[in-house]
This record gives sequence, C-alpha cells and structure tokens, in this order.
Amino acid sequence: MFSYLILIASVAGLAQFGVNYWRSILAGMAAKQLSPEFALASGLDHETPVAEDFGSLLSLNRLTPGLNQSAGSMTGLRAYYTAVKVLSGLPALKSWAHSEMNTCSRYLAAVVDQRLCHNLACGAEMRSY
Repeated sequence: MFSYLILIASVAGLAQFGVNYWRSILAGMAAKQLSPEFALASGLDHETPVAEDFGSLLSLNRLTPGLNQSAGSMTGLRAYYTAVKVLSGLPALKSWAHSEMNTCSRYLAAVVDQRLCHNLACGAEMRSY
C-alpha cells in the first residue's frame, strides 16, 4: 500500500516538473524580440502579440512551413491555450489566465518569426547563386 502511495507521489512530482519545464521553454521563447519582417508579414497593428491574436497567428503558422520540418500543428500549445481560456472564466484566475494566453501568443509569434526569417534567408541564398 505504501509503495503505491510513493508511486503516485513520484508520478505527480514528475508531471509537475514536466509542466513547469514546458512552461519555462514557452516563456523563454516568448521573450524573444520579433523581427521587422514578422511585423510586416503578420499585419498586427501592435508590436507585441496579445491573447486575442492567437487564432490569426495560428493561421500564419500554417502558412510558414519550415524548410527542414513541417509547419507543425502546435497541438500541445493549442490544448494549453484552450484549457487556460476555459480557466479564464473563473474570477480568481482571470489575470493569470490572460497572462498565460499572452505568453502563448508571443511564443507562437516567435516560432513564426523564426521560420519566416529562416525561409527569407534561404530564399536570399538561393537567389545569390
């Protein structure tokens, strides 16, 4: 019986570590400065993407596939964004949820920006031949 309790506690701790690690990766990528090319391509009228831009950024992600990889479905990010959006209905979690949704949008913008810059650099290299 005691061994089951230890197993459950270990799995819960590992899950908590995994979620926190994933969130730190999200926050690190979301903090990156976006390029002027992204601002032009995205059509956003503000410098930093906000939570409401998530859908349009997801569409832009589908339009900018990586040259060495697929466009990526961002399934985990979409699931997290949707779960946090549901939690934003609770008054106690509203500000935290809005902050998390902003981070998701900024992360997605950074991924799209990275792909866009890489694609532009590859296109410029191909034109130089």
